Amino acid sequence: MKNTTLLSVTIAMIFCCSYLAYSAEATYDMRTLTLNATTTHAIKAQWLFWWDELVDPIAIQNGTAPVPTDIVMMPQHWTDYNLNGTMLPAKGCATYALKILLPDNAIYGIYLDHMVTAYRLYINGVEVANNGKVSKDLSAMRNECRHHAIYFTPKNKTALCVLHISNRDYRTAGMWHPFIIGKDRAILAHYNTKVISDLFLFGAILIIGLYNIALFLFRIRDRAPLWFGLFCLTVCSRIVATGSTTIANIFPGFPWELQIKMELSVFYLGSLFFGLFFHEIYPMEIKKKHLQFFNGIFILLTVLAITTPVSFFNRLVPYMQIAVMAGLSYILGCLIIAALRKRQHIHYFLAGFVLFMLTAVNDILYAKNILPTMYILPVGLFIFIFTQAIAIARIFSFSFLQVEHLSAHLSDLNISLERFVPHEFLSFLQKQSILDVQLGDQTLEDITILFADIRSFTTLSEKMTPEETFKFLNSYLNRIGPIIRGHNGFIDKYIGDGIMALFPQSPQDALNAAIAMVKRIAEYNNERKTYQLSPISIGIGIHTGSAILGIIGETMRIESTVISDTVNLSSRIESLTKHFRTTILVSGDVYEQVKDIPEYNFRYISKVIVKGKSQPTKVYEVLSMYPDDAVALFTSTMEQFQKAMSLYNKKHYAEALHIFKEVALKNPHDMITKNFIGDMEEKRE
Repeated sequence: MKNTTLLSVTIAMIFCCSYLAYSAEATYDMRTLTLNATTTHAIKAQWLFWWDELVDPIAIQNGTAPVPTDIVMMPQHWTDYNLNGTMLPAKGCATYALKILLPDNAIYGIYLDHMVTAYRLYINGVEVANNGKVSKDLSAMRNECRHHAIYFTPKNKTALCVLHISNRDYRTAGMWHPFIIGKDRAILAHYNTKVISDLFLFGAILIIGLYNIALFLFRIRDRAPLWFGLFCLTVCSRIVATGSTTIANIFPGFPWELQIKMELSVFYLGSLFFGLFFHEIYPMEIKKKHLQFFNGIFILLTVLAITTPVSFFNRLVPYMQIAVMAGLSYILGCLIIAALRKRQHIHYFLAGFVLFMLTAVNDILYAKNILPTMYILPVGLFIFIFTQAIAIARIFSFSFLQVEHLSAHLSDLNISLERFVPHEFLSFLQKQSILDVQLGDQTLEDITILFADIRSFTTLSEKMTPEETFKFLNSYLNRIGPIIRGHNGFIDKYIGDGIMALFPQSPQDALNAAIAMVKRIAEYNNERKTYQLSPISIGIGIHTGSAILGIIGETMRIESTVISDTVNLSSRIESLTKHFRTTILVSGDVYEQVKDIPEYNFRYISKVIVKGKSQPTKVYEVLSMYPDDAVALFTSTMEQFQKAMSLYNKKHYAEALHIFKEVALKNPHDMITKNFIGDMEEKRE
């Protein structure tokens, strides 16, 4: 009995001493450290470790927990632990515990980087963070991958950290990122800095990726931007999966398997796109048959990643890493050969690639817990993009000089050609340049057409030599052209001494231009008078409606034209100005659109059937070109004139003649009235 009691006491003492020994070794003393609002500290220490147990944090705190399985260094995968000559499996659960001694009882914070498996963190017995669902029954657990920044207040300057972890599907398990501890403001600043840097990298790489894809869409013959853009997007997916603000933080409950596939996509798809990109840049060095070999491997890995569960395909990562390193080494060798051959801009691509390759190697070694660094592949890509941008800038700088020279030449050429085919006409056809015009291009538009003609031009030209005739016409047109352009119109064609102008915006523009033209001709006549030259007069007809604008001709000779009944009617109305001996006539369609504008004055003339038309057309004379006193005379005689016109149309010529004479007596400016008087007096004779 005494021996049994002695044995029990001995075992108990050994157990207590063993536990005390573990407790002493699992303490991390930070009391001598200076912690303020800007400093943080990464904890790398020995932790108590219970394998395949989720030990109650209160029991650990009270000293009633079972004896730990071992004491282990953290951060480290538990798959790297060797217990009694056996490596631990990835599947299972474990408990870690560490007592942290702090300088004071201020508010502290801990930043926990992402752990791919599920975990719960307790501080002084209180749960402060969780990731997924931890369970010893692996079928009941749920994986998640998030970052946390938690805040706590120590008890008696002590923080007992207890970490429960369970894993079922991932190839490694445990905590492989150190706890980052500091005062609350320091942890908040640390977290914000990581978030901002990740968002910056994500935004920069995403924009560059989309920009390169856009370049490809605008120039599909060059596929290098496409492959590089797709590669950038795969890196963005990795940032979203592993960055400080993961997609699981933004969208709680985001599928864990999809997140892991996004993390690894940069190695599977990214390697594929990266190889294709360099092949497009240096096809002579990166052989297509060699690239097809590597692409076959990466396509197979991609298919497996998409179609198989994480528990299977993530175990292929070591083989994938070997394939990636082999591919990167091959490309590096090819770039060195390109450098020896002095390929254009190779030094920029080579320097950027070497830096990128080093970051890729770092990520692989860090994932294996060989290097105590961090994931920096996006940073390496950003540096590579920067060096590529320098190379492209050099290429573009030379190209821009050529483009500027060609653009200046093309601009001069277009300006010259626009004197033959107006730019406005090209705009109707939605063409940027006359070089884009094709035979048969056409469009239907609502447009106002103005015809103008010089009265008695034949008589004038008979008194001039051919050279003088050309000088006269150019002098006349130099005064008329700017007026038309100044009123949102353009001259479509010259017809001898006549012009055909188009006004696409409104009939009001054409009407204003016509009035301005008449006033400018009056000024021109004053100039001609000083040289003892005969005055000239013009007739203007305006109509509005639909017209087809297009390109007619044949293969070797084309020209722009407008075809429609609107054109014919405008020309016929202009010819009526000769018959009525007036200056500006407009159709009823034009009148209806501008009649309510106070600044215009009109007088209805008659319904006429113009040549080529079966239906009569209302014709109105524009009075706004006359001085105010003359307009007053037209207005005062308007009723008499309309009565006379009605009698004339009814063939009551005697009565009409009597009234017309009364109108002419009151208004000497009324040329239409004088025309009717002369016409009826000829008929009487």
